[in-house]
Amino acid sequence: MKKYLSIFLVSVIVVLLVFFGSFSALAEKITITAWHGAGGGEAKGVEEVVEKFNKQQDKIEVKLVFVEAGSVQIQKSLAAIAAGTPPDLILLAWPQYMGPLHDALVPLDRYIAQDSKGYAKDDFIASHLLLGNSVIKGRTWGMPAETNNLALYYNKELFKQGGVTPPKTWKELVEVAQKLTNPDKKQWGLSLPTGVGEGLTWTWMCFLWQAGGTFTNPEQTKLTFNTPAGVEALQFWVDLIHKYNVATLTPPQNAFLTGNVAMEINGPWSIPTIRTQSKVDLGIAPLPMYKRKATNIGGTVNIMFKTTEERQKATWEFMKYFSGTEAQAELGVKAGFIPVRKSSLQQPIWKEYVKEFPDIQVHIDSYEFGRYRPYGIVTYDEISQILSRHLQAALYQKESSKEALDKAVQEAQPKVKGW
Repeated sequence: MKKYLSIFLVSVIVVLLVFFGSFSALAEKITITAWHGAGGGEAKGVEEVVEKFNKQQDKIEVKLVFVEAGSVQIQKSLAAIAAGTPPDLILLAWPQYMGPLHDALVPLDRYIAQDSKGYAKDDFIASHLLLGNSVIKGRTWGMPAETNNLALYYNKELFKQGGVTPPKTWKELVEVAQKLTNPDKKQWGLSLPTGVGEGLTWTWMCFLWQAGGTFTNPEQTKLTFNTPAGVEALQFWVDLIHKYNVATLTPPQNAFLTGNVAMEINGPWSIPTIRTQSKVDLGIAPLPMYKRKATNIGGTVNIMFKTTEERQKATWEFMKYFSGTEAQAELGVKAGFIPVRKSSLQQPIWKEYVKEFPDIQVHIDSYEFGRYRPYGIVTYDEISQILSRHLQAALYQKESSKEALDKAVQEAQPKVKGW
């Protein structure tokens, strides 16, 4: 009888241990909140990657919350910080966020030192993704999350009809655009951004660099885009519209998607939409060069907020996953990103994508001559808005190219603020 009683008691103890062990395991699970501003197909890709992470382990649950990217996200972040309730991280944050928010952010260098294999510095597709993008003044403030750059997108069918090939220089750009412009059909050779905002500044910056100019001095303390090179770059855009008449200030809506524009300056985030929602046979070529090749590298980082050590460790684990080989390949195909990892380019899903759409390789090759915006300036967004207003004034011929850039520097220089 004692023997059976002992067996019974042991069984009860085992059951209790299993129960409380399971309860303990459940209690240890951490839910972290990730804000993001992704929309459309991009959002779907992000959601699928996060769902996969949540399912493949039982320690961390990532809860996605949409918060509109841009100034809205910054203001809501500052409000949450002031209230003591910041998210654990922001996914796909523009690097210029790091400046305004950096007092509340966790530098990642300690985690990288403890987990250099997980960070895999040498596996990033280009050093650009670190220097000047996530590493500011020697400290790492973000984990590269996705990357992109600008290239020349063109309509292969219109090019075939016009008997032309993708232009390699500014001169050829004018010649090709002239052959493909027909105002009677509301068909334009080229589309240029003309609205006030970062899209205008960011795109024009490529031409500034191509003309041999710079946006700031090396220390990022002085604005330098009003040099003769800057004036030449802006005047070229003005001439494309008013002298060569190959672009218009009022293009038809979705002009490239509808075949009303033969060429536009765009990035890989738009590829899923172009290929699935239009009949355009899309071609991609490097941006035409002038004195040198140049393109503007975009992309985002994941940034971690100060919370508790336990939550920060969980956040770090997810950040590694999101920027890891497998997830980056999936995001590249599903969300219109260029993977941040070299190893991702060897994943079957990415290799199949390249086989199906080989022009994507143009974006990979363009990192060789890509450049970043001056993220060392905390107030970059404000400066961009000022510059874009004057760029637009020049495009509308309300200011001369030199006058526009001189005024922009005069207004924006007092706003320059470093970290």
